[in-house]
Amino acid sequence: MTVISNPVRAMQKSTNILVRIEEQVIIFLRFILHRAMIIWFGGKGKTVSPVENPLLLKSATKLAEEIREGKLRCENVIEAYIERIQEVDPYINATVERCFEVALKEAREVDSLVASGKYSKEKLAEEKPLLGVPFTVKMLLNVKGHLNSGGCQCFANDRATSDAECVALFRKAGAIFIATTNVPEIGMNMETFNYMHGRTNNPYDTNRVAGGSSGGEASLIAAGGSVIGLGNDLLGSLRNPAHFNGIFGHKSTHDLVPNKGSCPPEKFYKMTGAYEILVAGPLCRYAEDMIPTMRVLAVGNEKVRRTIGQPVDFKKLKILYLTEMIYAFNPPFRKDIIEGTKTAASYFRTHYGVEDKEVKFPILYDIASCIISELNRCVPDLTASILGGTGRPLSVKWDLIKSMFGKSVFSLNLNICMNFSHFPLIYSKGKSTYYHEMMQKVAQYFDILLDENTVLFLPSFPTTAPYHHELILSAIPTIPYSGLFNFLGLPVTECHFGYDKEGLPFGFQIIGRKNNDNLTIACAIELQKAFGGWTSPGKV
Repeated sequence: MTVISNPVRAMQKSTNILVRIEEQVIIFLRFILHRAMIIWFGGKGKTVSPVENPLLLKSATKLAEEIREGKLRCENVIEAYIERIQEVDPYINATVERCFEVALKEAREVDSLVASGKYSKEKLAEEKPLLGVPFTVKMLLNVKGHLNSGGCQCFANDRATSDAECVALFRKAGAIFIATTNVPEIGMNMETFNYMHGRTNNPYDTNRVAGGSSGGEASLIAAGGSVIGLGNDLLGSLRNPAHFNGIFGHKSTHDLVPNKGSCPPEKFYKMTGAYEILVAGPLCRYAEDMIPTMRVLAVGNEKVRRTIGQPVDFKKLKILYLTEMIYAFNPPFRKDIIEGTKTAASYFRTHYGVEDKEVKFPILYDIASCIISELNRCVPDLTASILGGTGRPLSVKWDLIKSMFGKSVFSLNLNICMNFSHFPLIYSKGKSTYYHEMMQKVAQYFDILLDENTVLFLPSFPTTAPYHHELILSAIPTIPYSGLFNFLGLPVTECHFGYDKEGLPFGFQIIGRKNNDNLTIACAIELQKAFGGWTSPGKV
């Protein structure tokens, strides 16, 4: 094991007795809440039925290939996904608005285009790499004519007047939109719930969370109701749901994929610095589908786009892995998740003779405070940002009390975010300059640490999917596991790896240096080949 030397002043564990008492209280409350949820839910919930239709078991890459070659009718593919959505959605509550009739019309047009022979297979592969492939979209990305409320009643009647740029890129590549998917209110929760569209469930156990804020998207893809989808990632919003639902996702290098067209309304992001850390990206059931989707999406840097899908010499690979991040209030990684991460690292050592090394980062002890401080720099007044332009008055403290009794227009979690984003225990305005400089130095440090052949393996979350409501005591303390890399702008591939003894999926993050997206994606594809990847609910 290697302890990485500190390029900035190491933050030693606080000896403040109050902080230590608070940590023990939170650990105790988490234990009590977990036991209470076991009793409340009575153990394991329902699991959606296994995927049986062979059309639903083909990757997007394979579907596009067989459609343009005339081996598959696109209409049959879309019909299969419509049937699957209708079958599983009563259990997982993942979709918000469906576009089935239009999708079927577009599918018939694809079949006519292929049958006409107007374009060669090679031309279609080049210009329409996702031809005929169904896709779904997280409701925090605009789809023309569809709700873009962000699950917030303040924006209940808002509809998008144009597609988000990433949605438009998918359509241009020939993909067929079939549905929007559920999100937490304004994306401000690690559990997908809002008063407008309800709660989304995990397809492997409906008593468990689907994650957030791309929870509806990840749940539907894992359940076989979609094969690829679009989400976005502010502090792990794409990666955590992929981890909980057993699929793959990619948070690209910053500015590689366009963000324009995110919702809540664009003005929310324009009036804040949220665009500094927000990244749109793909969610995929099959790892290989990150190649065509990222080739379509990565319009921010043509040089990087061309590298995606290029062969990787794994014999040159260097792997670092992290099994703990020690900072105040964080829950530790569960043993089986640590072992899974180590097993993935050892696979490359065994098969390619590469070096794998466990590392520890003392500099990360104060990273939670640093991230909260940087988040408050990007979004200095969360309440005003959320309500910007609505003309709606709000007493945040009174609304927090009302939300505890279901009487607020906002959910409890959003009220907690609005009330505690500047809470003295986790945020000190007087240290904002210090933390900003610290983040810059950490960025410089990772830039040196991760060369063109090096990746870092890091678990995405301490456990598999918790029971509903459990995350209220874990969401904020676990932000650094994924949120750090939004601030650093590094590419991160969420790699599904396995299942625990209860049949719940888990994965880990593969982190690379800036613009090295191809390497992290290639590692995930290699691990899927070695360990099997996604398994249908009901067959684990």
